[in-house]
Amino acid sequence: MESSNFVDKSKEHSLSKLGELPENLDLLLKTNSSGCTWFSHDVLKNWTSQFSPENLIGIGGCNRVYKGVLPDDRPVAVKILKSSNEAWKDFTQEVNIMTSLKHKNITPLLGICIEDNDLISVYDFLSKGNLEENLHGHAKVKPVLSWEVRFNVAVGIAEALNYLHNECSRPIIHRDIKSSNILLSDEYESQLSDFGLATWGPTTSCSLTHSDVVGTFGYLAPEYFMYGKVSEKIDVYSFGVVLLELLSGRKPIDAECPKDQGSLVMWAKPKLERGDLTSILDPNLNENVDNAQMHRMALAATLCLTQAARLRPKMNQILKILRGDKDVDKGMNNLVGDQNDSGNQDNNDDDEVYPDSSVESHLGLALLDVDGTSTSFSSVEQSCRLSLEEFLKERWSRSSSLD
Repeated sequence: MESSNFVDKSKEHSLSKLGELPENLDLLLKTNSSGCTWFSHDVLKNWTSQFSPENLIGIGGCNRVYKGVLPDDRPVAVKILKSSNEAWKDFTQEVNIMTSLKHKNITPLLGICIEDNDLISVYDFLSKGNLEENLHGHAKVKPVLSWEVRFNVAVGIAEALNYLHNECSRPIIHRDIKSSNILLSDEYESQLSDFGLATWGPTTSCSLTHSDVVGTFGYLAPEYFMYGKVSEKIDVYSFGVVLLELLSGRKPIDAECPKDQGSLVMWAKPKLERGDLTSILDPNLNENVDNAQMHRMALAATLCLTQAARLRPKMNQILKILRGDKDVDKGMNNLVGDQNDSGNQDNNDDDEVYPDSSVESHLGLALLDVDGTSTSFSSVEQSCRLSLEEFLKERWSRSSSLD
């Protein structure tokens, strides 16, 4: 796409009601290598048929998303956010982060526009919608996702998170990992989207503390929801919930389920600990499942959902488990070393206890799983003493009916 043909040459005029454009944002779009640029508001109106209701494809609390079509028939998604002091700050941060990213499993930011009270961002449009719609939507509208697609989605998003956490010049924490923020292409390739809550990771400590807890019930890590602690590990926890969705086909929070089954994490975790994978697996998958991949995904989910952040693996370790890498045993041994080192520190920031009463009173149907620290640690420790193959064989030997 020749973006320069659509650059807004009069952006300064459109900003008059918002105040002066931050110099760093203007400089960023002039110098970034991602290809992100300014778009004319008139051009965006033309692409979206004047932002017609027929082109409206999504509505959020403070935003609307329209489908647009470029002159070369390339579809795009145009997101309009109502301006406010907080929205402006988040918008600037999102542009700053997005223009630094380039990964096949991350939806690229094509350009932005600022018009009166609207902050507008433009992305590629992915035709198959998001993972949430495909997993939990009406069966007559969306076909059942095959196991191959589900596993490839898991690996693709793990690669995206590993890139954000470990391969960028500074760690980036997404803070809103969930199935509705995972988009699918025509070929069902996955892309991580919506970096509106993303933040730079800490560089001088293990975590940051945020007074404003944002995100979605059912995906929030305990240390974040209870204490506002932010690190890469909150993305790891949320990714574990997504893995459970892929395995089970169930929603993270389902008010229509019996009370003791409303939380996907609390429903699934005891079954994972018992090795009862048959009762977790989506019945719509029938027999078309790769057992080795299923076992690796279940192990990855179990480790991601470890209660204590310091005992949770890093995304590069989770990615190795999903791939079945040969050096995964070494990575898991390093995990045990990290746990032992952390456990010997007197002033560890992640040693909070999350009592059942606090969780029940604060979460209700969110029902975060916060009662299995010793069990989770035992499972991780055991897995690190054995090779991955031996551990899976021993842990889920009672799932022989799947073999």
